[in-house]
Amino acid sequence: MQQLSEPLTLPNLELVPASDTDRVEELLSTTDAILMATDDVDSVINESIINYILDNEKCNQLKRVVTMSRNLNGSGMGLFVSASKKAANAQVWDNSNKGAYQSYEANVKSAAEKCNADWTIVRAGTLKGGSVGDTTNEDSLTYSQYLSEAYYEVSKTDIITWQLLFDCNVRGVKLNKGDSLPGPGAKAVFTATGSEEHDGDTGRCGLAEAMVRSLELEEAANIDFGVATVASREIPSEEEWTRLFQDCL
Repeated sequence: MQQLSEPLTLPNLELVPASDTDRVEELLSTTDAILMATDDVDSVINESIINYILDNEKCNQLKRVVTMSRNLNGSGMGLFVSASKKAANAQVWDNSNKGAYQSYEANVKSAAEKCNADWTIVRAGTLKGGSVGDTTNEDSLTYSQYLSEAYYEVSKTDIITWQLLFDCNVRGVKLNKGDSLPGPGAKAVFTATGSEEHDGDTGRCGLAEAMVRSLELEEAANIDFGVATVASREIPSEEEWTRLFQDCL
């Protein structure tokens, strides 16, 4: 395993402090796409922040807003899923915050429409894995064969962290149109920290790449789709991503 000595940076990436409102507003006035996501299972982005970012007076060039939400259909949820969240993994998605996410989605849609922009909602279950790769790997900056040790130290509780095993074993992606993906159901207690393919899980890397790739597709405008996992030691190829979106959309 190769450890990164410095954070991953890209030549076209600019990190802007939220306190630098002048620069934030300057960038908002020139961007044609905005991606919004939060890793916290128990909260959503505040409506006031949505209205600040998606302000039609600032966003003069905006064409698409892609936002991460959750699977809200309630399938595969229940007592066992809630118990797994309390006992095994606080980041398990158990549908307990459904109302907040429904309001969040409505707020994003409304704000995007005021900006004359399309929206895309990308749904996730329990988020797992997600280390960035090696900056020297030009083929993929999202999934590298050499994962960053620094990421896993944050959640490490044993010699080998299950997050690392997940990123090694579950690199495949499945896309489902609409709000149709199930939760883990009665198996939840056993899958909460599982490093194999399970219902109710979403890989952070697969989710992020699906959000970015959806920007290229006119068919992804004003729809929602979910991202699930597939057991694989290899990441999806360009051809496979094309097929995944064709089958989904």
